[in-house]
Amino acid sequence: MKKLLLMVIVSLISIKSYSQSYNIPPFKRGGDKILHFTCSYIIQYNSYNWLEPRLGKKKAKLYSTLLTLGIGASKEIIDQKFRKGWEAGDMYANSAAIMLFRIELGR
Repeated sequence: MKKLLLMVIVSLISIKSYSQSYNIPPFKRGGDKILHFTCSYIIQYNSYNWLEPRLGKKKAKLYSTLLTLGIGASKEIIDQKFRKGWEAGDMYANSAAIMLFRIELGR
């Protein structure tokens, strides 16, 4: 568990803290949503693969989903308190990554 927590903390620190200021021309402000989607998918994938041999598939799905949603919500709370405010689109991107991962697990 310590290794998973350390991995999550390092991942969050390594992401540029001003990600919402990215300006990717074809996506306009969509770069932030792509970053949310990608990070959520990576967190979901890694946490599931770490938890699955320890807890079983059913609990690993649940806990990795809750972890990913919790990290995404925490990021939005930080945005609300210290930045320009939270965006619903960021949580939609996080949720889309979780749904994609869950769909892939069903195969």
